[in-house]
Amino acid sequence: MKKHCTRNYRSLLAATLASALTMPVWAAPAPEADPVKEEVKAVLNQHDEAMGKQDLKALLSLYADDPTIAMMGTGPGEFWKGKTEVETAYKEFLKDFKAGSLKHQCPDTSGGHQGDVAWLVASCNMQDTAPDGKARNYVLNVSAVLKKEKGGWKFQTLHFSNLTSGDAPPPPAAPASAPKKAQ
Repeated sequence: MKKHCTRNYRSLLAATLASALTMPVWAAPAPEADPVKEEVKAVLNQHDEAMGKQDLKALLSLYADDPTIAMMGTGPGEFWKGKTEVETAYKEFLKDFKAGSLKHQCPDTSGGHQGDVAWLVASCNMQDTAPDGKARNYVLNVSAVLKKEKGGWKFQTLHFSNLTSGDAPPPPAAPASAPKKAQ
């Protein structure tokens, strides 16, 4: 079982799918009503509510009934496959923020659907409160694939990513200057 969780993926999914609710691709009125977008938006809203309430059972109910469901973070070892590992990851995430403290805006988004598959990506500006009361701001990138089952749309995969200063790659080295010619 993977245990690595860089940067207290604080509000991992609160940010994650909660943030997707503000995505223009799902929230913007379409020329014609698109029932799939509305259904996916409802699932994202359920995820947001469950994260905010720190309701583990409700969160897990939003995943497909498939042993290959997966969630992935940013760093090495942040890959959870199957409901047991996803549940373990959520337990850790829920320890890292105060219930009801998550806020987000997602200015960069995209998504769509075809048949029984829907997808979304977003880059979101997040705010939450750590258990010690400290307010935090960070950027969270999110992508997800959902599939339609008998009970409605469910997450098949979920990926979230936020670099911390320790995770950021070093800036590129300055190019070496050409040796000066003798004059």
